[in-house]
Amino acid sequence: MKRYIDAHVHITPDTALGTRNERFGTEVMPYGYLKMGEEGFYTMPPYIHDSQFTKDTLVKLMDVYGVEKSVILQSLMSPQNEAVAEAVEKYPDRLAGAMVIEPVDGWEEQMEYWSRRGLSAVKFEMRAYTSPAAYPDIRYDDPRMLGMFEKAQELKLTVTIDPAPVDFPVYEPEKLYRAVESFPRLHVVLCHMGYPRPIDTTKRRERWKQMLSTACLPNCWLDVSAMPDFFDSEGWPYPTALKLLKEAKDTVGAEKLIWGTDISGTLNRAAYPQMIEMFYRADCLEEKELDQLFYQNARDAYRL
Repeated sequence: MKRYIDAHVHITPDTALGTRNERFGTEVMPYGYLKMGEEGFYTMPPYIHDSQFTKDTLVKLMDVYGVEKSVILQSLMSPQNEAVAEAVEKYPDRLAGAMVIEPVDGWEEQMEYWSRRGLSAVKFEMRAYTSPAAYPDIRYDDPRMLGMFEKAQELKLTVTIDPAPVDFPVYEPEKLYRAVESFPRLHVVLCHMGYPRPIDTTKRRERWKQMLSTACLPNCWLDVSAMPDFFDSEGWPYPTALKLLKEAKDTVGAEKLIWGTDISGTLNRAAYPQMIEMFYRADCLEEKELDQLFYQNARDAYRL
């Protein structure tokens, strides 16, 4: 029996169109476009003209493709704790959600509040977190980060980390390893397979392998979301992604790999069924390991 948990999704509420984030200079435009200064990118396919990817849309998509549960993540660039909490409240058996917390006065109370509202994870997108508009000097060994990790462990929240591309200053696998090791009861999920990219040099690829070592810790997992974005130039089924998947599995074990899609953005590159089927084409995963990837590991990591 095939079972699926999509452990990396995003929503865009129906109230988002036209909203601006002055801090990061973003604006939600029609046709799924997020404007950032003079540039931007599509957060969903342009045929979604009203730029909505709501909780109801997500659950309908899950129904169509046989997905039992999904985990809604978010970013500091587009914080939406209330919208995610409302989604979890409406669909408690189908959806789990992550909060965004900033290291400012009162963050402990905020984490406790959103935990009571049903959000069971904390998401740190390190590229946005360390933007000059946010906290450019914060690192994994910063007392503020360690304090948030400790509080998350106390509340039994999963910490989800997008580590940023390998060439970013905040990509520091050694510091992250020590932080994760310091909180053995804290569940940690690293996004995007640790962020390998086709353009990475040999030196950068070695840094990626160091990041994989963090996922070898007993309380850490590795999600494999956003592969259509990373390897779009190759086209489906993204053979380099599958090659790196084998390398990741050989390093961390099949019991640490978690499937996720990163929709709605990845729908610009691939259809939802393709983001399932590509992993069945991986010759490194046996039937039991596919069930771990698609279902069991997410249940363990996110305590679903």
